[in-house]
Amino acid sequence: MNRKGKVIGKSNSRPVVKKPPWMELPEGIWANILHRLGAVEILETAEKVCSKWRRVCKDPSMWRVIDMWNLGDLSEMDYDLEVMCRYAVDRSQGEVVDINLQYFATAQLLEYIAERDCGKLKRLIIACCYGMVCESLVEVVHKFPLLEELSLTHTTIKIEGIEALGCSCPRLKLFELNNSLYMGSGDYFDNEDVRNEEALAIAKNLPTLHHLQLIGNMMTIKGVEAILDNCPHLVSLDLRLCKYVSLNKVLSNRISGQIKNMTHPHDSLAGLEFSFVACGEGDEDQMSDDY
Repeated sequence: MNRKGKVIGKSNSRPVVKKPPWMELPEGIWANILHRLGAVEILETAEKVCSKWRRVCKDPSMWRVIDMWNLGDLSEMDYDLEVMCRYAVDRSQGEVVDINLQYFATAQLLEYIAERDCGKLKRLIIACCYGMVCESLVEVVHKFPLLEELSLTHTTIKIEGIEALGCSCPRLKLFELNNSLYMGSGDYFDNEDVRNEEALAIAKNLPTLHHLQLIGNMMTIKGVEAILDNCPHLVSLDLRLCKYVSLNKVLSNRISGQIKNMTHPHDSLAGLEFSFVACGEGDEDQMSDDY
């Protein structure tokens, strides 16, 4: 012990806290792991764990895929999904190739994405947004010339939007336009041309399609024939819940020879992520049992 009362040879420094082994993993491995999370989980949780994770989460390569999956309980959330999505798009610095928007997409959000130099976008999924993006789709698709897949579920698109896809997205290979079938009344819905508007627009403007899903579409056999005539590369066609389509033997034989994977109007809806309800006589047999 010296004059100051300190024990000679003893250090006053605090013991070194050893980092857990998992903290020593290279950032590339962490990026691979964190990629498996959705955008909400990354922004709300993962990037707040430690400085290394935050650094990884800020890299633009982490935002090539922006998956905004959620349960649709927007009123129960403590955060704004649209604000969060804009933040994710900004972080991508134009490198985003895949975006999934569910329940909250708006015209303003699509316009924001289009204005942020997202020309590399290859896949866009919009679900349960109904008429909120109908008008803006017409305007924004020309900003996505590399788009290969567009999936719209319980989300409408105008005929002009389908025409815009044909003009601006020459690489489009997959198109999904899925809605519950609601039987109309009056002359408007009884008009065969009206029922086939979407199918005829697809046939005329999207000849490069390989995969087409039209769950709950109002088209008739006229629309099916137009699609078969004008989409020579089509290998899969899903017509579940298309209750106005009645396939005769001739057309069934043609489909068998032309379409590799065919899903018929009365086939089961089991396994789909979203529910589809048909309103009208005999629809109970066509509703999904999963929801």
